[in-house]
Amino acid sequence: MDINLSGLKIFVMVAEKKSFSKAARSLHLTQPAVTHQIKNLENYFATPLFKRESNTILLTPTGEILYKYSKRFSKLYDELMEEIEKHTGRLKGDLVIGACTMVGEHLIPHFIQGFHHKHPEINFNIEIGNCPFVIDKLLKGTIDVGLIGDKVTHRGLVTEELIEHDLFLVSSPDYMGIDEGTISLRDLTGMKLLLREEGVGTRVLFEDVVFQEGMKLKEFQIITISGSNEVIKMMVKNGVGVSLFPKEAIEREIETGDLKAFQLQEKELRHKFYMVYRKQKVIPLKTRILLDFVRGQIGR
Repeated sequence: MDINLSGLKIFVMVAEKKSFSKAARSLHLTQPAVTHQIKNLENYFATPLFKRESNTILLTPTGEILYKYSKRFSKLYDELMEEIEKHTGRLKGDLVIGACTMVGEHLIPHFIQGFHHKHPEINFNIEIGNCPFVIDKLLKGTIDVGLIGDKVTHRGLVTEELIEHDLFLVSSPDYMGIDEGTISLRDLTGMKLLLREEGVGTRVLFEDVVFQEGMKLKEFQIITISGSNEVIKMMVKNGVGVSLFPKEAIEREIETGDLKAFQLQEKELRHKFYMVYRKQKVIPLKTRILLDFVRGQIGR
């Protein structure tokens, strides 16, 4: 058996995660596949590369040597592929995007379709979660670009504002006799309010308005729905309560009459989306081209 770069990359991930299972999750592989690759390397070098200590695994002295060179091999391979891509103009390989749920459901499909048309040999992995989830993945280096609904300040990250849009309160057509137009925060206290979990952009925006108006969250009948805007939308359509959505996410339902939209009397609600990526001396070519593509799409 010859050494292959894929096996070395798996070895590096296991060494850095100090766990076969965590490495497998990060690489989107099964744990037996990861174990098999490590076993092949240990057979090739005829020596153990890891040792178990308490609840973690550590590199053996031979493993330390292999780790040092594997990192150098991987870096050299990435540089080689970038030079080839620059020369040929053909992008290949993987790009991993992390997105908050709202962006994932309503913006990502358009970006991916257009980018894939221009660069069909790029493979996309999309990871959807709340903003803290995306930022954590970025800082760990497991995603290339984040598209989120919160402005993030971190010395290791670059944050760019992409777009700002209006947020509307929405309800079923006959929910509690609400007339289209505007509604006050005080009126909202008598209604069921369906919001995403803490830390999600739309909820943070609503909480800020409540505090600015001298009110408290406990005055509202909040039902928290984690992870899915589509579940909230279905509950609103079925008359469970009221929620917040950007216009782009409810246009079809407004046209069909399944939902009606109204604004808050106290303050116009505006929500922003941001693009986030790691600060690096040299941003990889594929990532740079994706960043430029997204900027161009927003510019339109």
